Amino acid sequence: MQLRILFLILAFFIPLHFYSQEKGNTPYQAGFTTLHLVDSSRIYKPDTPVTDSLHYRPLDLDIWYPSTEKTEKSLTFGDLFRLQEERANLYQGVDYTGITEELAVFLTAGFGLEIDDGKRLLTVESDSYQNTRPAVGNFPVIIYMAGYNGMGWENYRILEKLAENGFVVISIWSVGRYPGDMSNHILDTMEQVYDGEFVLEWIKESKPLNLDSSNIGFLGCSWGGMSAAILLDNHPEIKAMATLDGSETHYDGDTEQDDSFLKEIYEANLLHPEKISAAYLYMESDNKWDEFRPTGEYHYFKKTNSPKTYMRFIDSKHEDFTSLPSILNTSKKAEVIHEYIKQTTLLFFEQYLWEKSGTEFHEYIDQLLKDANITDQPFYYNTDTPKELILKGSVVDSKTYDGLSYVNIGVLNKNQGTVSNKNGSFELQLLEEHLDDTLRISMIGYQPKMFPVNRFLTGKGELRINLEEEISELKEVVVTAKKWKYKKLGNTTKSKFIGTGFFYNQLGTELGIKINLPKKPTFVNYFNFTISHNRLSAKILFRLNMYKINRGRPAENILTENIFIPIEAGQTGTITVDLKKYDIVLTDDIVVTLEWIANEGEVKTGEAIYFPLGLFSNGTYVKYSSQGILKKKRGMGIGFYMDVKY
Repeated sequence: MQLRILFLILAFFIPLHFYSQEKGNTPYQAGFTTLHLVDSSRIYKPDTPVTDSLHYRPLDLDIWYPSTEKTEKSLTFGDLFRLQEERANLYQGVDYTGITEELAVFLTAGFGLEIDDGKRLLTVESDSYQNTRPAVGNFPVIIYMAGYNGMGWENYRILEKLAENGFVVISIWSVGRYPGDMSNHILDTMEQVYDGEFVLEWIKESKPLNLDSSNIGFLGCSWGGMSAAILLDNHPEIKAMATLDGSETHYDGDTEQDDSFLKEIYEANLLHPEKISAAYLYMESDNKWDEFRPTGEYHYFKKTNSPKTYMRFIDSKHEDFTSLPSILNTSKKAEVIHEYIKQTTLLFFEQYLWEKSGTEFHEYIDQLLKDANITDQPFYYNTDTPKELILKGSVVDSKTYDGLSYVNIGVLNKNQGTVSNKNGSFELQLLEEHLDDTLRISMIGYQPKMFPVNRFLTGKGELRINLEEEISELKEVVVTAKKWKYKKLGNTTKSKFIGTGFFYNQLGTELGIKINLPKKPTFVNYFNFTISHNRLSAKILFRLNMYKINRGRPAENILTENIFIPIEAGQTGTITVDLKKYDIVLTDDIVVTLEWIANEGEVKTGEAIYFPLGLFSNGTYVKYSSQGILKKKRGMGIGFYMDVKY
């Protein structure tokens, strides 16, 4: 890769007072600085002239380093976190001024904490000191590959501990392709890998850092583990790699999108774990199979023949492999897990980058494994290839025998389902393990039907399922002469910075929020939502659903007829759906969702449509397939709202 640095902040490279310290003595202070580089061999913003500040690929590095001093005041978490806002404003072409506090609340809401906890998070003091005097020496280097859309703040406690013990840690902000919405698509992933390549070349050429370029290691978190593994494949000189619940190990069967993206990476022949010689440490969470049964795996650790160490923390979660739970004091267990992870990471790199002859790292691992909550046994699933079963058929009206469009067909309470097409035909892929499950067929305005899956697989040819129209009586609503009050209910955010959405080929998937009524009855005039990004190359169709709530959970759909919302390829902005003609009267709180039910044309692998998330205490409801379970995800709420009168 050509290496030309167009712009470089050299605040770090101040004249040095000579200071020496032998390995293993009193720890240093953790100095911190940032560097901005530009890789002119890659285009960041397409279709722009070379004079555009975003034309070439920007790289922002957060660097923790051994220092000989500390200032009167250390940086706060907010100081580190605010860099995300500054860089988003620079590189994403949108004004995100003031987003820091919203992001902090988003992070804390994900742990079930309150808004005040998000504000408190920003004030937490770190042990990092900005632009302090670097120590003189030849220090090993660790390149930190962040999770997607992440930076060093996500694991700053580990990074500053490494710096305090004689390592220079260079954290690369993961931004993916323009406009900087990192994903696990192969093209975004490779941008992060190329960033790592650029930094490796820069380390070898940048003498002012006094780095030991012969002793380099990788540390990856979440998706950064995958990027680090791909980078390692091309650099046999790298001596060690540790990953924190890294995605280089993946279990198929959770979401079709992840399975497809990962398969694309594997088939690109980017990973050869059996050939690496670097020491490898993999620390894994324990909740990966909570909501699905694996149908396969790509287990990087099992494929590796180099010196390797595996640790799984029982009852741990993915987020426990960042610093956030420990600094928010979410639980005593989370704090203990993080201390274990921090110390294990340090001793691992000391063993393999400092090249210590002692056995401190291995002795520490032996001690940890005496804890019943820690195991060195990787997950193992049934390696028998599951037999696939294809269920084909059509759904028709029981009186007219006309095909029924957009009927939900799926395994009850499982993430295995589909939606019938315009003519009522469907094709559902099942596994042998579903034989004892229940198939449910349902649609607004018709009585649902349920059958054992094995009943349908004993016949020959395609199935025809008849649905009977449901006759429902509307509750009488008395309207008195009065002056109407008008209000917007729900989440009116239009932020383009934080979002969630639908990915290609997710028919039957739903996203929504709970709507609390101010007064009953309430009349619905409009439903509104904003599309922040739309990478779909085909027109799609959504269905609006409104569910009553029973014992705190979404129950049956209260709508009596289908309400379809077409979205054109690439369409963005606020969509307003006029509902006055449907005479929707609400008497209780509801969950309102959008369901993806059809494509008019091909939606390609990796395409997606996004909606904004905002500070909405009820969180977002998600259902991954027809007849699945609509579950509330803690954190921010999706940007859906209704105009009502009462």
